[in-house]
Amino acid sequence: MKRLNDISRNLGSVLAMLTAITVLLCVLALLVAATIKLCYWFVEPVFAEADTRVAIEQAEGIQKTGTIEESCGVTQEEIELIALVTMAEAEGECEEGKRLVIDTILNRVDSEYFPDSIHDVVYQPNQFEAMWNGRVDRCEVRDDICQLVREELASRTNSDVLFFMAGQYSAYGEPLFQVDNHYFSTY
Repeated sequence: MKRLNDISRNLGSVLAMLTAITVLLCVLALLVAATIKLCYWFVEPVFAEADTRVAIEQAEGIQKTGTIEESCGVTQEEIELIALVTMAEAEGECEEGKRLVIDTILNRVDSEYFPDSIHDVVYQPNQFEAMWNGRVDRCEVRDDICQLVREELASRTNSDVLFFMAGQYSAYGEPLFQVDNHYFSTY
């Protein structure tokens, strides 16, 4: 009986230590999250200013060369591919929702975590559902969507979005916001 009491006391001590360690890990996780958020608050305005400068430089480049395609190094075929994916993924969405789908593609091309070309981003396996479920085959390239792509190339609505999903947030990344039926996220 004494041995059973000793084991019970030892087990209680172990459980108390595990609880204390769990609490410390939770506090540490909260501190890390708060630090990341603080860094974002201080660094984000710098990036916003840089994005504005880039948009102005791109606009000046467009005025000099005459087309967004020439100044951004994007071909008409790539613009049409982005427009086609946008139609397949966001045909029933509002204009802002379509722009954000376009931005998702462009942001992925710029991201270190995704391929470096529009074609490779669009055709990356299991990324854009419409590209592998047959939906894209029932869509067509529209001039108004191509124009949205050109406008987003000149100045993006959002340079953070990397994921979107219909009906709920993706399992990947940090949720950002919802527009119509799409939920947008980032890393």
